[in-house]
Amino acid sequence: MPKKKKESIIRSIENVDVRLNKIIAEKLPDIVSDANADIKTREEFKYEIISIEGNTAEIKLISQIGFEPRTIFSIELELIGELYFKEAVTQEKIEENIKDILNLMASKMSFIISFITEEMLNQPYILPPIIEQFTRG
Repeated sequence: MPKKKKESIIRSIENVDVRLNKIIAEKLPDIVSDANADIKTREEFKYEIISIEGNTAEIKLISQIGFEPRTIFSIELELIGELYFKEAVTQEKIEENIKDILNLMASKMSFIISFITEEMLNQPYILPPIIEQFTRG
């Protein structure tokens, strides 16, 4: 008998409210001391489950966006997502579906980062609204 695919809880979300909780943005020099340095993008994502009560869950997404070595800009962004489900939700269900939940929040993160970098650099830095790698923190 084929294994039944786990159903995502995303379909049971009635409403999502994602708000900016904290931002630290810094424009940095465009040059690096080592002319041979290989400049790489740095995108780190962490999440924290703040609370789960009945049919609501509150998730924090912390994003650190910039470059290594430190150049051009550095942004630390903290979003809080309040999710309202059709029925009661458990910690286990949230954990099983955390990637999908974070990706719901990623579109707001992408918008904010592109807006801020446009204002800082006269050119937006556009992140895809998808989070592939993340840690719990």
